[in-house]
Amino acid sequence: MSRRRELAIWVAAACGAMLLLLGILMWQYNNTQRRWAIAMAPRPAEGGAVFVRKGCANCHGNAGSGGKLGPRLRDRASLAGLPQLVTAMWNHAPRMYEAMQAQKLPYPTLSYNETGQLVAFLYMTGYADEPGDPERGRMLFESKQCARCHANDGSKREAPDVAALALDDGPISWTQALWNHASAMQESMRRMGIAWPHFQANELRDLFAYVRRQGGRSDVDFSVPAADPDRGWKVFQEKSCLSCHALNRPSAPALANASRGEHGRPVGPVLGADGKLPPTFSQFGEAMLNHFPDMRKAIDAEGKQPPTFQKQEMADLAVFLYSLHFREPSGSPHVGKSIFAWRGCADCHGAEAEGTARGARLRGLGRTYTATRLATDLWRHGAKMYEQSRKSGRPWPALQESDVGDLLSFLNTPVEKQ
Repeated sequence: MSRRRELAIWVAAACGAMLLLLGILMWQYNNTQRRWAIAMAPRPAEGGAVFVRKGCANCHGNAGSGGKLGPRLRDRASLAGLPQLVTAMWNHAPRMYEAMQAQKLPYPTLSYNETGQLVAFLYMTGYADEPGDPERGRMLFESKQCARCHANDGSKREAPDVAALALDDGPISWTQALWNHASAMQESMRRMGIAWPHFQANELRDLFAYVRRQGGRSDVDFSVPAADPDRGWKVFQEKSCLSCHALNRPSAPALANASRGEHGRPVGPVLGADGKLPPTFSQFGEAMLNHFPDMRKAIDAEGKQPPTFQKQEMADLAVFLYSLHFREPSGSPHVGKSIFAWRGCADCHGAEAEGTARGARLRGLGRTYTATRLATDLWRHGAKMYEQSRKSGRPWPALQESDVGDLLSFLNTPVEKQ
């Protein structure tokens, strides 16, 4: 064989090996991405429609405010994230099945997409406000010196009266109106020697309740805003929020070398999943308004004007930021296997989730489990599982929040060949 021919063969073999290695790496990467990525973009408005259409509101009240048959869902720790939601749905299942049987209610079916949007809606419901205290709001209206500019007795003044302030439907839309007029408000307050107000927890909510009452509007909307996180991401970019606020926490070296953001502005709080957001939408509004003087000072230095928001933009922005904290849990497959046995899952599905005569196979099906997939399967088969456990005398296995990520990791691990 000539030396040239031998060299060509070696080059071809090397290229083939490189292509094979590249293919394996791409397969592993895509498999990991599918395993840990959130399966769908959360759209709480769609989830709210599912909540009503599937009859959840019949027991839990509109927007989860509570009913005669089901508990209220707002301000519950069980809504704080995907692990909490899946755990709450699973642990609550026996009481729900019994209540539905007693009331002879039909068992609703849920598709994977419907479950995903329903869970997203329930998550956002945890940030919805309770009705405010209008009497406390009246005192705040005086102490914050709002009455110096906004009349509540029908008299004419430079600023809009209380009746005009009452036209907004919820804390987020009211925040948007206040923000858009903040520059003019700040100038008027400066001329009158009034300090910019700093809001404490729930003060904006109570002020809004008072304004609505004075304006003859008692139908306060404290539900989840009908907003779109995709539009919110566009708003976040278009309003230059990225100039000061990161969505992910920088590494330690980057943080040490970046004391100021783009255009020399001070770096603001991290707003993504690594950061911390206020516990309610009205407190989100408080943070926005408390932040206004510092933000305006930084923007004035550049010769620009603070951004204004139109239509649903503030609501879209808020829902986008909160959706960043709605992410898949991770865990250990080794711990997950132990939990699978401890919680009694292995009794029916086998120690390796390989399936038995009593329970279906769960691993090695070419399926990627996410928290939403787990919640969907639990919902679809939960009633049958409950009947089997009741007839066999087995107690319903309770899950802990920390179980979910480990269980998902175990179920997503390929089955080892013997």
